Amino acid sequence: MAGTADAAKEEKPRGKERISSQETGQGSSFADHEWFVREGPQRRFIEPRLLYLIKSKPGYGYQLTAEIAGLPFPGPAPDSAAVYRMLRDLEGGGLIASRWEHGDSGPSKRVYHITPLGEERLRAWVEAFKVRVMLLERFVALCEERARKG
Repeated sequence: MAGTADAAKEEKPRGKERISSQETGQGSSFADHEWFVREGPQRRFIEPRLLYLIKSKPGYGYQLTAEIAGLPFPGPAPDSAAVYRMLRDLEGGGLIASRWEHGDSGPSKRVYHITPLGEERLRAWVEAFKVRVMLLERFVALCEERARKG
């Protein structure tokens, strides 16, 4: 019995392993419920917000941390530590790339750019959001119908 539980744990993708399985088309889909819940609300949707901001305009960490609060998501904006952790994860997963820019004044800044893989991931997030919106609208309609019937 213990061997079966261990095997089940090994089959379940997590973290960066999940990125790899999605890129290769193996494993469960990007929009599956478990992944969406774990990587979305639990992590305050930092990934799609950063991908959107970086696709819109390459930026550096401090700037992205300030801009992320302006995007329309519920709850508090992520703190700078969470943003920088996610930037490292995104770069490690090949979704963004960075280079150092040296200005005339002030310290050098690490500027992030989206990669083709990051653009693909952002499109997948948009599709996952569309599915969630549709499901929520259907649930709201059911509740409203039930309320009318009494």
